[in-house]
Amino acid sequence: MIESPVYIYEEVAKGKKTTLRETSLKKSNETVKFFYKDEIKLIMENSCNDFHKLLFLFIYETGARISEALSVKYGDIDETALRVRLPILKQKRKIYKFIKISDKLLSLILSRRIKGFSKDDYLFARFKNKKHISRQAAGAAFTKCVISVLGKSYLDRAHLHSLRHSRAVHLLDSGMNIMLLKNFLGHNNIANTLIYLKYSSKDMDKAIDEANADFS
Repeated sequence: MIESPVYIYEEVAKGKKTTLRETSLKKSNETVKFFYKDEIKLIMENSCNDFHKLLFLFIYETGARISEALSVKYGDIDETALRVRLPILKQKRKIYKFIKISDKLLSLILSRRIKGFSKDDYLFARFKNKKHISRQAAGAAFTKCVISVLGKSYLDRAHLHSLRHSRAVHLLDSGMNIMLLKNFLGHNNIANTLIYLKYSSKDMDKAIDEANADFS
């Protein structure tokens, strides 16, 4: 599915000669799991109901941690600017980021709000008690959806945090620089962001050609 991979080789000794063998920079204990864009599309198009579609698309688009997403209220949505105010957890201070969202995501948010929710209600609340769903319930819904749509072979990726990982990789593929991605994800340490570079399918040859064109 990666159309323009970066090929990595290691030197291997064979007697008195050496040869090159294709390898990877990925560490054996790496835990980053992500979906390709076509897989994300299948998940969104086949979510069992609009509530789950809203939840999954929100986490994917904003790159939010599940706890961050569940804390969002309707009052945090700026309909005019197409932005959502999202808390950045794992910080000593109370910090927010304002993330741009798509028309599609806003439409899902507004269609749910007209059912009787106010700006003080949680975005991912059930109508009966207005309390947001639990992390466990959200995670279970996503696991069930992924297995139903993509199959049991995707079980190792069937976690909501994989949507955050997927968004990071896709933004890099689209050309977002690493410092902007760091801010988008709300990382304290750039080292936590750099890990996604290993998975980006950004075309190295194209980038080199574009840079060289300035001097030709």
